[in-house]
Amino acid sequence: MQRFWSFEEDGEARLPRAPVLSLHANRQMEIVVLEPRSLDDALAAAECLKARRPVIVNLRDAERDLARRIVDFVCGVTYAVDGQMQRVGEEIFLFAPNTVTVTAESTRDEPRALFPMT
Repeated sequence: MQRFWSFEEDGEARLPRAPVLSLHANRQMEIVVLEPRSLDDALAAAECLKARRPVIVNLRDAERDLARRIVDFVCGVTYAVDGQMQRVGEEIFLFAPNTVTVTAESTRDEPRALFPMT
């Protein structure tokens, strides 16, 4: 019964010790860069987002219709993990989970379409 109440043999009370946790854990953020060639390759982006890792998707070499389908798919996954998407270049997109904050400054005044028709 003495150990239950944290009393030592000499009668002095001791507080139970809690485990010590470091609040300053340095966890490196990894950004994955993908160049999908098929819709199946886009599954890798989905897995990264589910694992809370941001993904840059480069669609410069993908066919136009396939690129749209990939963006639609990865946007859906991004929405499901409460993340956000940012276009960072011509046919290059950043998809980030909700654990990553994306801040972007636009230097252009005109709105840009995801896939310009030109």
